[in-house]
Parts: sequence; C-alpha cells; structure tokens
Amino acid sequence: MWSNIRYVLLTATRDRLFFGLLIGVLVAAYISSVLGSTAMLEPAQMTLSFTAASARVIIMVGLIVFIGFHMRSAFDTKEIDVLLSRPISRASLVLSYWLGFAAVAVLLVVPTVILVFLLDVLNTTGYFLWALSLMLESLLVVSIALFASLTIRSGVGTVLASLAIYTLSRMMGFFVSTTKSGILFQTEEANFISVWTMKIISIVVPRLDFFAKSNWLIYGAKSYDDLVLFLIQGGVFIPLLLAASVIDFKRKQF
Repeated sequence: MWSNIRYVLLTATRDRLFFGLLIGVLVAAYISSVLGSTAMLEPAQMTLSFTAASARVIIMVGLIVFIGFHMRSAFDTKEIDVLLSRPISRASLVLSYWLGFAAVAVLLVVPTVILVFLLDVLNTTGYFLWALSLMLESLLVVSIALFASLTIRSGVGTVLASLAIYTLSRMMGFFVSTTKSGILFQTEEANFISVWTMKIISIVVPRLDFFAKSNWLIYGAKSYDDLVLFLIQGGVFIPLLLAASVIDFKRKQF
C-alpha cells in the first residue's frame, strides 16, 4: 500500500503537477491583486476574495485532470494488473490510490492556504474555517475523481464527468434558491415539481457550495452551522464514494 502511495507522489512530482498548479495559483494571486488595485472601494477585500476563489478552482480542476489521466494510464499500462498480482486486496488497492491522491491534494492545499494568509487575512476565525473546508473539499474531489476513473473507461470521459459533478455541486445552492423563488416557470405545478426535483438532487449530490466561502476570509462565518454543514458533507460523501469505488472495482474482471 505504502509503495503505491509513494508511486502516486512520485508521478505527481515527475509530471510537475505541484510546480504547475502552484505557479497557476501565484499567477491568479497576481492577477487578483491587479484587479483589486483597480477597485475604488475595499481593494484588499477584492484581492483576497478573487485569490481564494481562483486558487480553489485551479487546485480542484488540477486534481481532477491528474487523477483521471493517471488512473487511465494505470489501466492501459497494466499497472493495475501487476498490483493485483501481489497479495493485496482490491479494497486496499483502492484505498492506497485514494491516500496517494489525498497526499497530493494536501501538498497543494497547504501552500495555497499559506499564500492566502500572507495576503493579510481580515478575519482569523473565518480563515481557519476556510482553510479546513478547502482541505476537506479537496479530499471530496479526490473521491469523486477516483470513483469516476474506476467506472469510466475513458480518461477524457472521467475528467468531463468529474468536472460536471463538481460544477453541479458548486452551483447546487444557486439552483435550489432559484427553484424556491417560484418564478422559474409560469405554472405553480411546474414550480412545485422543480423545487422537489432539486431537493432530491441536492440530497444525492455533494453540496460544495457549503465549502471554502471567500466571504469567510473577510467577514467570518455567521455561525457554527457553516462548520457543521461542510463537515457533514465530507463525513457522508467521502466514505460513500470510497465504498462505491471499492464495490465497482471488485466487480471488474482483469
């Protein structure tokens, strides 16, 4: 298991994943500072918000692309077959991949969290809440991408499916509030159906709109409910996706 985790980290280093994404985060921070300097009001708040939001997207998209193509390469080069020839269970193999990708995620998130702190965070409590939720979100994205890579045979398909789930999860709060407004359709029945449809979807899809809110860095969290919401999401969906990945992987024939 540990050899597989080290191999994942070695692959990420060889592919210059850390260097590329961290350069991307630095470039995003620079562009955010330029945009923030053009603001007439609250330039520091604007820079902080733009940097946090853009760094979040860069890291998550980078993880999805890396996991999708790494796992596709592992299947194509028969790496999976070699690993399964050893005395290791399929559940342990899936867990080792998840731990390896999780370590990559942590090594990407930690420098980003430090960079945001150096931008002069305005609310310390909100900052720690943002940092914790960003870390948990990266682990959840790793679980989503790993599940997709084990169920979809195409690397491109894996990336697109993972990005679709991630986008839906990020936009779920907007979709739910829009349907609740009651003005989406002209008939009351259609609005009622849309509300319940979105409620059902929001139960089975992770709510990433609860994670890493940029306004926490400026104004802090409104209550501890924000902490509870993203902890529950991570505590439910990460084990669920890992279990689904193991079940699907056990059914595959090699």
